[in-house]
Amino acid sequence: MTHAPKSESNMTKKSASFGSRFRLGSAGITLVELVLLVAVISVLSAIGFPLYLSYSRAQETDGAARTLVVSLNQARQLAVMRGTSFSVETQTTPNNRMRFCSGTSVPCGGGIYTGAGTDTNGWRTLENRSSITLGPAITFNSLGAATAAGRLRVQNSTATGTLDVCVSPSGRIRVIAQGATCP
Repeated sequence: MTHAPKSESNMTKKSASFGSRFRLGSAGITLVELVLLVAVISVLSAIGFPLYLSYSRAQETDGAARTLVVSLNQARQLAVMRGTSFSVETQTTPNNRMRFCSGTSVPCGGGIYTGAGTDTNGWRTLENRSSITLGPAITFNSLGAATAAGRLRVQNSTATGTLDVCVSPSGRIRVIAQGATCP
């Protein structure tokens, strides 16, 4: 009994047709295509890089303002937990730092809070090269209310953007645009 040879499978036919699509003479892309690709990438970079820098500076300013909000909330929490007033002392440019002390006197004479994120003298600094440009003394009483409203201002490292941190008499702390009303 003789067997007739089987015809080629569909897989073999597909791989043969795939191989015939490529010519032996095609070695890659032409110089014109390469120049066109470089030109498109250059245009996209020229448009995108300034937008990225603007976004980066805005995030730097926002991050510094939010750092101040967290620190002020910590001082408020300390005042409530310990049942005594806590004051926030700030030092503006070039130091850009703040610390908490128990009581209402600023600059801090005693009762300086040292904890996570502070040095041995209780100072905590802004880490992203932003600066505190306006920093009044703010005191929170044992109920968490501020004895007076206050406004702190932060500025990014290139001095192109600023945000204010508003402390209302009730003790609420929020970030606002420069020039906005602070209750």
